[in-house]
Amino acid sequence: MNKSLEPILNQERIDQLPLLISHCKKMGLQKLIEKHFPTHGNWQGLSLGWVIVVWLCHIISQQDHRLIYVQEWVEKRRQTVRGCY
Repeated sequence: MNKSLEPILNQERIDQLPLLISHCKKMGLQKLIEKHFPTHGNWQGLSLGWVIVVWLCHIISQQDHRLIYVQEWVEKRRQTVRGCY
């Protein structure tokens, strides 16, 4: 088989992340945050509501509220987060 045609497989640990994000979506948490805390015009990337939802999911699943570790945590679960978003 040609090396360029071989599928690339990524393995991620998903834990309870899909359940947590789904629950936050059902509660409308992201929209509620954005309603009360509008995003600044220069803001780029995810909205403030989604950033806080992901951070809350990190806090609940990792029992760690420090924002510095969230980016690394999300990088390890990038496909899962994108699938839930």
